[in-house]
Amino acid sequence: MRYCIPRVRNRGHGLGNEIVPWARAFLAAQLLNAKLLPPAFGLNRRGYWRHFKTSPDDWIYHRVLQKILPVVEFTEADYLAHGGGSAVTALCSFIAQHKLHERRVFAFVTEGLWGGYSHVQAAREFMRSTLYQSRYAARNLLQLQSRIDPHKILVGMHVRLGDFVAPTSLGEYRRVANASLPLDWFRNIAESLQSAFAGDWQLLLVSDGAPEPLRPLLENYPCIITADIPNGDCSDALALAATDLLVCSASSYSSLAASLSESPYLWFAANLHRHTEGCYSLHGDLPRTRSAVQHFLNHPATSDARGIAIEADGQIPAFVLESTARRREMRRWELDLVRGGVTPVRLNAEPQVRRLG
Repeated sequence: MRYCIPRVRNRGHGLGNEIVPWARAFLAAQLLNAKLLPPAFGLNRRGYWRHFKTSPDDWIYHRVLQKILPVVEFTEADYLAHGGGSAVTALCSFIAQHKLHERRVFAFVTEGLWGGYSHVQAAREFMRSTLYQSRYAARNLLQLQSRIDPHKILVGMHVRLGDFVAPTSLGEYRRVANASLPLDWFRNIAESLQSAFAGDWQLLLVSDGAPEPLRPLLENYPCIITADIPNGDCSDALALAATDLLVCSASSYSSLAASLSESPYLWFAANLHRHTEGCYSLHGDLPRTRSAVQHFLNHPATSDARGIAIEADGQIPAFVLESTARRREMRRWELDLVRGGVTPVRLNAEPQVRRLG
């Protein structure tokens, strides 16, 4: 009787927040050969229990288990005490210290967004498959696919409005949680894309906002919307992750889509922490960030960055536009052998090997 439980706090949080402790509990369940429980979504005011086919009363079962079984809680302090970094490494050390492999009965509990998506990268495919296997995702994605031209560049844009508010100055974006980004920033980016790609692109616009604030985007650019597809929490995240370029809001939902993506993504520069070494970060002076800054100093290959800071004017670097266009080419079935496509013959071509390091 070993259980791994991602605890839902208060009335629950958004999907981007809830999936991080769920992924952490998943990794613990693999290491402990334990039964993984989904979060008690019956407590979540967004009704995620409908998406993940759980009971609205699941919170009762969770509480009973935590009453009758010994509880072992894995907190942020534990994570840091056991090295931080990868959740797998920290969990292995934590499990050894508490001799959990020798115990047959307990409830392993963890909660909170701490650690972010970087520390649960080993659970990336679990997160992707969990979203896809949710109740509505596959059907929604099939419906959305019919709206997308597979031959055009696909740009995803997440415009978070809803319960987010806009700071009064650019300098406040680093200090205000749940900040709504300037709509002019999104429009300036769309204008840059229009200038670069003309009629060869399309904009997948995902937003919780009303149509009126979004009108400058809807009327001036080739938009594909998902607002009319119900229950799109999971399918929208997966659709954004599959685009050739992703324009993020300052939210954990955008972070989820970006973490599941292989494409470049854009982040509002004013929301980031600027380091004197000549780089930006999301989280300021944390141990993991300091390590990344040091790596940046040793290997300053800025054109290989996937997350790109974009200023308020929306100007996109040329290398990002080129990378976006390449992503489209890689999606084309005509250039993919195993999907019935072809590959060019290169005669008398000298092999070119890029020197690394």
